[in-house]
Amino acid sequence: MHEGLTWREVVDKYQSTMVDELGAAVDSLIAAEREAESIRAAAERERVKLATAESLNQIVRRIRQSATESAVLELLAEATSPYAGRAVVLSIENNQEGKSEARAAARRGVSEGDLTLEPSAAAAVAAVIETKDPVVALASESELSPAIAEAMGGAETKVYLFPLTTRQDVVAILVAAETVAPATLELLCGAAGLKMETLAPQIPVLKALPAPGLIQIEAPAIPATASVPEHRSWKDLSADDQKLHLQAQRVARVKVAEMRLYQAEQLRSGVASGNIYDALHTEIDNARTAFLQAFLSKSPTMVDYLHLELLRSLAHDDDRLLGENYPGPMV
Repeated sequence: MHEGLTWREVVDKYQSTMVDELGAAVDSLIAAEREAESIRAAAERERVKLATAESLNQIVRRIRQSATESAVLELLAEATSPYAGRAVVLSIENNQEGKSEARAAARRGVSEGDLTLEPSAAAAVAAVIETKDPVVALASESELSPAIAEAMGGAETKVYLFPLTTRQDVVAILVAAETVAPATLELLCGAAGLKMETLAPQIPVLKALPAPGLIQIEAPAIPATASVPEHRSWKDLSADDQKLHLQAQRVARVKVAEMRLYQAEQLRSGVASGNIYDALHTEIDNARTAFLQAFLSKSPTMVDYLHLELLRSLAHDDDRLLGENYPGPMV
């Protein structure tokens, strides 16, 4: 027995020491468990992040491999599955009267039915087309359309609208609702828009005849058989002419977009020097020749959409930036 202590005091002291040691052991176990839980949570977050990245990578790869615009839009609707409960992809087109029209090209989680609308009559759709930015709205008839509002869940449902743009034009809109992941959907729409820009109809590329020495590149001339374009309104054009005009517009946009993408350094130099044509004369001459053969020579009503796109997208509507040597419009 400890000197000066009674048996009860010794027992109490021993028990107190045991309680302190046990408390320290419990605290150590709790801390270790929390640390292990934190490690497991971090590992799970990393696993989810890697799985999401791989999933997005697979989706973008499939979009890049799509052969048609309709395939791109259908794949986009399918790809929204983990990131939205409902989705409708609206394709923006011009009808036979020349008016803009939005129709459902693909859908997921939405019942079948006619989902066609006039963009100017739907405030949210019109805002996306005008600003080319995502828009958040309620699924009301005034923001969308009666049919689409009902399909997306009604006026109390928040909807997100994401544009698919090919340079300066909105060609489609993704409408999503229910547990939406906006950042991911905006990324997918960007990838889909880039792919659609490359899916324009191919036009023939003329090969230059071999020459023994240097040759002088001249502006393509309009064939003698081609008459001066007739100035007609859109409604006066035949269905075939309207189709050819729309195709010409899209080809012009893609050709100029390729110049901006693949000759970016030359373009910057041309803009800085006020002589875009000299900086890109080979690409511009090739595009002019191909556009002349594919479109200007095919219809007396055709417009030089390539010139208009060069002026708008490369020179920012300042024809002085094209340079003194630029041949000008072909018609």
